[in-house]
Amino acid sequence: MCLVHVLSPLPAGLLEHGGSENPQKETELEAELKTEQERWISDAKKAAQKSLSKASATLRNAGVPARNVQAIFCEPAEGRAAAEDILRMARECKCQTVEAGRESVSWFHELFSQDLAEELMRCGKGFSVWLIE
Repeated sequence: MCLVHVLSPLPAGLLEHGGSENPQKETELEAELKTEQERWISDAKKAAQKSLSKASATLRNAGVPARNVQAIFCEPAEGRAAAEDILRMARECKCQTVEAGRESVSWFHELFSQDLAEELMRCGKGFSVWLIE
């Protein structure tokens, strides 16, 4: 079993700094932005780790051996890319079923006016797709 937590998209302020006429300054700004993005992703992973650990413990308590449970993060994605990333990871892990919890569906819908459930169902050919409310 592979538990995947899709990180929320990066905040707008971390997406891109404005250009600079000084290439040296622009390189410094890009490096600073990359550092800020990495810090935000690291903090988001730490915050989500508790729920992944809890889910892993629930599976172990239900009799699933710890060696059969893998918890991973999906980098921040926007729009249709989040569903595609989930399905790509499912293929890489040779999963047969993809489940999405209601919480992940609701934040996706609110942010992008697209339904993660619809995207998973539309693009999830070859998988059983379960949507848990």
